[in-house]
Amino acid sequence: MKYHWSEHRKGDGDAGAGAGQSHSVEILSMEEFRKSWPDIYRRTFSGSGPDHIRFCKADVLRGTVAGTFAIPSKEDPSGDKQVFGYCLTREQLIFMDDSGYVRRLLDEMQDYQMTDVSSPSLQLFDVMEYLLKEDVIFLQQYDDSLTRLEEGLLKRETEEFDVRILAARKDLSALSAYYEQLSDMGETLQQDAAERGNERDSLLFGLFSDKAGRLYSTVQMMKEYSMQLREMHQTQVDIRQNEIMKFLTIVTTVFMPLSLIAGWYGMNFVSMPELKFPYGYAVVCIVCLLIVALEIWFFKRKKWF
Repeated sequence: MKYHWSEHRKGDGDAGAGAGQSHSVEILSMEEFRKSWPDIYRRTFSGSGPDHIRFCKADVLRGTVAGTFAIPSKEDPSGDKQVFGYCLTREQLIFMDDSGYVRRLLDEMQDYQMTDVSSPSLQLFDVMEYLLKEDVIFLQQYDDSLTRLEEGLLKRETEEFDVRILAARKDLSALSAYYEQLSDMGETLQQDAAERGNERDSLLFGLFSDKAGRLYSTVQMMKEYSMQLREMHQTQVDIRQNEIMKFLTIVTTVFMPLSLIAGWYGMNFVSMPELKFPYGYAVVCIVCLLIVALEIWFFKRKKWF
């Protein structure tokens, strides 16, 4: 299927919105591409088939660049990805897609052109740029969600924290791999353009690689932030456990001399001097209360609680 890519450029002497030229991008099913380009299909999918696409990559094959996209969803980055393949020659750009995602993507891009689309490589560049157009905002929102998680920690709101931080780390790991792969793709396309002597394409793909690299660095910082949050939560758990153990230790210490007295006077020997003393019970109770009061005073003076 041919998809016509419209290029609109305004000139100083143009009247109206501007007329332009139309380029075509071919969208084939995986099976159609396999029949038309069997060697490139085999190299692109490494013999495992399109159902096993997991990475974004670009391979240079005898003057042709072919590869795959695996795009994580903004709603669930660690979940299923949108996958499709592509093949770039000097004359045309071919996408391999069975899901209809590429067609919807190109429809969305009709009024969002970044270059003059004068070559297939620039058409691919526009697609790659469009994929990242709102990612800075998305990552900022994700960072804000981590900040809210930190604020909840400071307020001791730790319900389901482990589940939420684990999900965040999985999402960030998926995004980190995605941006790193896109950066590598940009470098490969930059090198290919430089070898063909196309300085403009080489510059643009170099800028794209740098942009993806910055997004990768941002995600890495967020991963470190999530690790710090997890350590903060673990520190709070340890502090609470220490407080509990401290309380139990104090209680044990307070009642230890009372247990000694109870054990001592529980022997019931006939010759015990206080056994028949009429005020013996009251004296023992008063002694126990004094011991407890002295222990509490001592603990407070030492600021043990």
